[in-house]
Amino acid sequence: MSQTITASPSAANTASNAITGVDDIVGAVEEDIVLGRLHPKERLVEEDLIERFACKRHVVRQALFQLESIGLVERIKNRGAFVKAYTAEEVENLYAMREILELSGVEALPLPAPQEWLAELEAIHQRYSAAVDAHDLRRVFHLNIAFHRTLFAASGNPYLCQTINDFAQMAHGIRFIAIADSASLFQARHEHHAMLEAIRDEDRARLRELCRAHLLPSKNRYLRLYQQAFSESSTAP
Repeated sequence: MSQTITASPSAANTASNAITGVDDIVGAVEEDIVLGRLHPKERLVEEDLIERFACKRHVVRQALFQLESIGLVERIKNRGAFVKAYTAEEVENLYAMREILELSGVEALPLPAPQEWLAELEAIHQRYSAAVDAHDLRRVFHLNIAFHRTLFAASGNPYLCQTINDFAQMAHGIRFIAIADSASLFQARHEHHAMLEAIRDEDRARLRELCRAHLLPSKNRYLRLYQQAFSESSTAP
């Protein structure tokens, strides 16, 4: 049976106390969405954000605009800003694009791998593995980003790398289910390790399949949750 892991509230509060800028607010709200502190369709109240981050209204509004531009928040006229809730079709389309982009990134990776790049990936994976063991979801989240950005940065194409990062960031509103589940975290750690082995073995075909499979768990969990919610709403009296 999988175990649900909760993030430490004190870590979130500590981070919030030092926040003043737009980018910092965006990062904090993004983290809250991924770690399940904020849920799809949950309203983001400007007054609450102003109080939380001790900042001006225009700063909060700019942060919400930025969150909307990266696909994590949707703003509805006369209703306000809400955490983005993806439809099944949107999820399928988003992950189809992620697969195309990331497999293109794999094709562009240098094999045999430069030792400095491989050593950096291995070091990040070791820290990621320790964070999984410690159930430190905040570090897991940030180190997972670091692992994938470092992986595809070696493609040599900064435009491709940035687009991969943009679509991965857009999917943070979908990944919250997987990151809160310990079995999913252990599976992701195993897959990262397997990717490193494929790189060491200069096996691009295996790396390609591993990267494709790595996208599926969070996507499938979200779709199951969406289908369950849809079924419940359709049968409600």
